[in-house]
Amino acid sequence: MQNDSALINQILSWHESDEHQRIIDAIEQVPQDEWDFELSGLYARALNNAERYQDALDHLLLLEETGKENGIWNFRVGYSLYYLNREEEAVEYFQQAVELGDDGEDTRALLKASLEEAEAKRDQEQYDPVVYTEEEFDCIEAHIEKYFGKYKNVFHEVVSPDIHVDIAVIEPCKEHNYYILVTMGMGARPMNVPEELEPNNLARAEMMVCLPPDWQFDDLENEEWYWPMRWLKILARLPIEEDTWLGWGHTIPNGEPFAPNTGLSTALLLNPGAFNPKSFGCQLPGGETVNFYQMVPLYTEEADFKIKNNTEILLNFLDSECLEYVHLDRENVCEE
Repeated sequence: MQNDSALINQILSWHESDEHQRIIDAIEQVPQDEWDFELSGLYARALNNAERYQDALDHLLLLEETGKENGIWNFRVGYSLYYLNREEEAVEYFQQAVELGDDGEDTRALLKASLEEAEAKRDQEQYDPVVYTEEEFDCIEAHIEKYFGKYKNVFHEVVSPDIHVDIAVIEPCKEHNYYILVTMGMGARPMNVPEELEPNNLARAEMMVCLPPDWQFDDLENEEWYWPMRWLKILARLPIEEDTWLGWGHTIPNGEPFAPNTGLSTALLLNPGAFNPKSFGCQLPGGETVNFYQMVPLYTEEADFKIKNNTEILLNFLDSECLEYVHLDRENVCEE
């Protein structure tokens, strides 16, 4: 049966306004024996856009005999597979889509992403990183959401040679009008704390940084906006690489400014002071504590002053707001 052009036009309109469930509902009102290849493809696209990737894939594979020589069909199968984390299989379909003429920007971008992520997964297979148990991770996640805020987005680490470090992103809110980024995974592996400090439960830690509400997360290929995430990863792995530990008051120099748009160059670790003191540590089910430290960037002169004196004296000079979240161009209190 030839599809009703009015229905097709309505589907296209709903697609433009991201009303994917309305598309699914409308098509399901049409008897399936009246669906042609075009309508079936639009149904699969809507399922993909509604994040029902397995349903979309199952439906698309029913159309394989007709669809295998169709570029759009291959793209949609690749799309389903990519979002089902089956990147290796997705590559084949995206490549076929390109060969059949579906050579659009989205197809090229997803082909590139599938190739890179498939390669990363192959690399990861040689590693066996230390990770939290499921019960421990649930405890860390609950602690973050209780004291720092609920997160919708996570920067997932693709290749993890030693520990697996994801970064939760908590968006600005009325109480804390800035982004809060927190690592999840560093504390799975205890640090090498000096024997005399072991009773203080300092062997496990997670790192965090607070960024202004206008931080450009859509431009993270630019080091001006990516460096805080890079440094959370650096801090998370430094105890492993140097066989050492990190804790309150420690400073870790970059050797030069973190990025071209700031003179800040050294990370100072403090308790997350703008939050409930109970946020400073999370007790794991086994009784150990995971300590949370906030990365506060310093100028070189401030870091030198801290080393010659101590952290408490330096804090007397730092403005409370710059201790709360990163200010790229704040005053250097030790410049003179």
